[in-house]
Amino acid sequence: MSSDAQYLDEPRTLADAALQKLRAAIISCELEPGSSLRLRELIDRLEMSSVPIREALRYLEHSGLVERRPHRGALVAPMSPEDLQETYAIRVELETMAVRMAAERMSTERTRDLQQLLTDYAAAFEAEDPRARDLHRRLHMAIYGYSDSKWLLRLIPMLWDNAERYQRLSLPKRERAQILQEHHALTNACLQGDPDAAAAALHEHLTRTIDAALETLEEEGASGASDVSA
Repeated sequence: MSSDAQYLDEPRTLADAALQKLRAAIISCELEPGSSLRLRELIDRLEMSSVPIREALRYLEHSGLVERRPHRGALVAPMSPEDLQETYAIRVELETMAVRMAAERMSTERTRDLQQLLTDYAAAFEAEDPRARDLHRRLHMAIYGYSDSKWLLRLIPMLWDNAERYQRLSLPKRERAQILQEHHALTNACLQGDPDAAAAALHEHLTRTIDAALETLEEEGASGASDVSA
């Protein structure tokens, strides 16, 4: 199972299909943070055997969306300000490295492909098309892929799996036009071969996301919940 198997238009295996469905349910909080993941219930929910579901759960545990605890078994990983800050602190370091390397390695083909990805994402985002989420990830992963670093491409997708829950929390607090402008700034810096501008654009984008998500988490905490569960 590849790290981006859940983003394929058509899952290649039953395990990929299980991963796609479970991951979407966790990120949307349909499966709430801290809730138990009972195998029998998942079999009924997904209408699959236990084998692909177990494989999907192993991947989700590896990426931080699922935890295993004594006497409780598998559960959806809780969300907290501390987890948000740690996840994004590591993202900033790794992704800054990736965009700097990418900006130095652009080619005619990569330029064409990246321009098309930005166009597709912007159109979907402005139309509030559900495909915008996957196109958002594909845009970022294309840029990071241009770093030509196999280790960055192993580590960054894992962090994204957990970070995407927080990214969704940030959306209601942010201006949509500002979000789109940040992606234009990041992409254009890479297209222009400017590693410093790419790093600065990425840092601004992630910092704004962190601040907005923290605001939501603090509001949840003020209402009496130490972890987000809805």
